[in-house]
Amino acid sequence: MDQREADVIQRLQQLEREQLLRNPPVPKPDPERPTIHWTELAELSPGGRIAREWNFYRQQARRLLAEGHEGKWVLIKGEEIIGIWHTEQEADEVRLQRFPTQDVLLKQICEWEPIIRGGGYGNPLWVG
Repeated sequence: MDQREADVIQRLQQLEREQLLRNPPVPKPDPERPTIHWTELAELSPGGRIAREWNFYRQQARRLLAEGHEGKWVLIKGEEIIGIWHTEQEADEVRLQRFPTQDVLLKQICEWEPIIRGGGYGNPLWVG
């Protein structure tokens, strides 16, 4: 390649950079995750590690949402709400302090629950 060709390529690259700076590409929106309404949450059969906590959450969801707790994190042990926090980290700190080796439910309160597929990773339920 001679100097003239190299100069043309360099100029084209410069024009392309300037074009991208003037009109940056618009990122594609994330595909919408499938959800179900909280009223459609399935009951867990008795005997599961957190069946009691999960079924209690299902009973309390209407009240928690009506009280304006959507998006917050709830910690449930047995049929008792231990507390509600703004962040998962805050709730998890209490879980680690009070129930380090016990099964509990640590869950975000949602009107529309994301449908999670897979073998447990990313599961919205906490089994400690």
